Amino acid sequence: MRLQDLCVAPIPPGFSLPEEVFIHPGAGDRLGEVASRYLNPPLLVLSDENTRKAALGPMEKFSRAFSGQWREMVLSGHAHTDDPTIAEVMTEGRGIGGILAVGSGTINDIAKAAATRLGVPYLALGTAASMNGYASGIVAVTSNGLKTTLAATPPRAILLDTEILCAAPLELTQAGLGDLLSKPVSLADWWLSHQVEGAAYSELPGRIVSEAIDSILAEAAGIPARSPSALETLARAVVLSGVSMVVAGSSGPASGGEHLISHLWDMQALAAGRPLRLHGAQVGVATLITSALYQRVLSIRSPEFVPPRLWEAEAERIGAEHGPLAATVLPEAEQKHRLAAKRLEFLRREWAGIRERLVSFGIPSPDRLRKPLLEAGAPHTLAELGVSREEARQTLLNARDIRSRYTVLDLAYELGVLPYSAEEVLGESGV
Repeated sequence: MRLQDLCVAPIPPGFSLPEEVFIHPGAGDRLGEVASRYLNPPLLVLSDENTRKAALGPMEKFSRAFSGQWREMVLSGHAHTDDPTIAEVMTEGRGIGGILAVGSGTINDIAKAAATRLGVPYLALGTAASMNGYASGIVAVTSNGLKTTLAATPPRAILLDTEILCAAPLELTQAGLGDLLSKPVSLADWWLSHQVEGAAYSELPGRIVSEAIDSILAEAAGIPARSPSALETLARAVVLSGVSMVVAGSSGPASGGEHLISHLWDMQALAAGRPLRLHGAQVGVATLITSALYQRVLSIRSPEFVPPRLWEAEAERIGAEHGPLAATVLPEAEQKHRLAAKRLEFLRREWAGIRERLVSFGIPSPDRLRKPLLEAGAPHTLAELGVSREEARQTLLNARDIRSRYTVLDLAYELGVLPYSAEEVLGESGV
């Protein structure tokens, strides 16, 4: 079906978006037919050991349709979306006419980045509804230790076979719900950055995805039961969340302070040589934290704003707090610090109106957001992630440093909520 058929809000023309999206039982059986429409052989098929097994049926049909016209690259299950891995795929893909990504988050991001850099189209055969990046125009890449987002071209078509999605490991499906949970909070962050620093903003991306997210939050109890209806609803929501980012021209409507917390956890794990946790699982827990932070911030009617520190003092703090990651973090933090005085002047003048508008977003409380996580059996505590309370406190205090974008993490510092009330915020979040 056409992408517009998935969405209750009109999607304007002119955006680089998938032309077709198939979300139904047996969608994978159409792989050969759809690939023939959008990809020119020879093709590169990218997967890992687990996703290749999950898609055996569709791949058999694809193999018959493209007999002798494709080659395969099966990545390790521990592959990361980083510069060396993308370069390796590009080397393997020299001379190809397209890429077929068979997998979910990491596989999709690597294929999207490599296809964009090679200038060839790609197709996504999703094996789990675990993240919202299928249709997005960005990839989350670890480059020189920094988890960042880069522009990339979405797939020409997306196939999400609900029979395959229902068979996916439950923790992947739960992670997809956790990733979507952040949207009511991240939309507020996006508007906040627009007001305070002039970032682009539109209400349309929120309208594109809000109904789909509301639907899956209402059906969360069907996730542990592997309900086909719930998985189809979840798949629709993750696709439209990616679409909302394309229409926005940034990850703003789908990624705020909660994603910075998750990205910093990833950066710290990679620096220490530890395995990464599932992105969506981290985002779900981090959203409870930023929701609690918003409740604190919005309770302040007459704030005493905290003047910005000298950059030299901030740089020293970043060096001490981020350790081996400091050199990577410093340029982003310095870019944001340059606007600190101007930002503070604006906040002092406009706080009443900003607060009123943020209140109108109806940002859910941590308890309301926790409910669908509990119904889905998804992680909702630090202990389930293996994160200590002290580690979470430090991440809450330092995650703002890793991006130049403005979020509630920054606002909380300028209102004096952080660093002094970090422990109370964690307590109020219930994590």
